[in-house]
Amino acid sequence: MKERALRWFYGAPHLVGMALAIAGVALYIAGVISGALVVPIVVGLYLIGAFVTPRPKGLSINGGGSQLDAGRIKKALDQIVEQSRKRLPAELLAKVEAIRATIVDMLPRLESTSISRDDLFAIDRTVTDYLPTTLNAYLQLPRAYANNRVVRDGKTASGLLAEQLDLIDVKMQEVSEAVAKDDVGKLLAQGRFLEEKFRRNDELAIGS
Repeated sequence: MKERALRWFYGAPHLVGMALAIAGVALYIAGVISGALVVPIVVGLYLIGAFVTPRPKGLSINGGGSQLDAGRIKKALDQIVEQSRKRLPAELLAKVEAIRATIVDMLPRLESTSISRDDLFAIDRTVTDYLPTTLNAYLQLPRAYANNRVVRDGKTASGLLAEQLDLIDVKMQEVSEAVAKDDVGKLLAQGRFLEEKFRRNDELAIGS
């Protein structure tokens, strides 16, 4: 509850609402509105600002599908990078781009590997679930809150996201090595690790 209140305090809807409310007070001081109207006008201006101002939104990725497909995965990765480029700090964007490069580099090998498509689930889930969900947990926070408020383990939401992106990249590199060697055991181990790490909401709810 405390963190939710702080996220609201840092957020644009609250700040815009406060700015409009202060404008209402200024109108009262200037004699434009009477004392009987000042409270409802100030409250009304705050509510207008709070409800009209857009909240931060997550990524919009159209990468869903029932089968592992290199073209679809690359398209989803391109969407993630393009949308992240507009909304992430440079140091976090670089990590997302590194993940994309790691995955795109292994895509040609998916056609020649003897590993079953079902056993390659870690790649698809990373692109369509783990990576965008992790990014959204950060993107849906107010920027000032995400970059300055310590939320867990002495780290800000920005710091936690950096760690999670590094982890995803490392695991994708290990998946790539497993695919190159047709090492099903190593591949499945990385898939299980990622599923255990990122399937739980508490791992993804940065700042909750």
